[in-house]
Amino acid sequence: MDRHGLTAATLDRVSVEAGLSKGAIYFHFADKNALASALEQEAARALDRMAAARTCRPAPALTTMVETTRELARALTDDVVVRAGFQVSCDRAEGEEPVLRRRLSCLLVGLLEEARHDGSLAPGAAVDDIVVCVVAITVGIQMLARQRGAAQVHSRVLELFWCVTLPELTPGPPPTHRKPPTQDRRGSGPEGGSVTPDATDDL
Repeated sequence: MDRHGLTAATLDRVSVEAGLSKGAIYFHFADKNALASALEQEAARALDRMAAARTCRPAPALTTMVETTRELARALTDDVVVRAGFQVSCDRAEGEEPVLRRRLSCLLVGLLEEARHDGSLAPGAAVDDIVVCVVAITVGIQMLARQRGAAQVHSRVLELFWCVTLPELTPGPPPTHRKPPTQDRRGSGPEGGSVTPDATDDL
């Protein structure tokens, strides 16, 4: 489902990829639609677990949002079931906003409203604009995660995003923009180190 999309991922292909007979597949799922639903539901449960975990973090809500995006990026990179669930959700949307993206948007809005309430978000920050940008980054990570070296890619992209964005979102005097870490020829950070700045330092 992740590699080929909902339409092209026939149960014959699923059977071959899984190394199982079609009978074994049908034992668990009535049809391809049932398999797709299970993937989408598992991805939704992953989002729910991230939402539940935020209540256990004694940190400003903006920090919690950054950590939540990191957790989701790791899941999209490392967990093919979660990634396939997001793919299925997109394939089923038929031009509308995918269910899982809408769910993610609601989670982000909630965290940002909490951040406005606890003072960790700058008063003039536009919640809707932030959510659009973060969801777009998430979609990009979902696509990049199919490539080799995905762990390095998702970490670099997301951390550069927060490095540039967080100074604008936190309260206080106008920020001095920091130049994002440069890359060497291997796609890593300065002197060959990975680009993983602590994006919460500005909080």
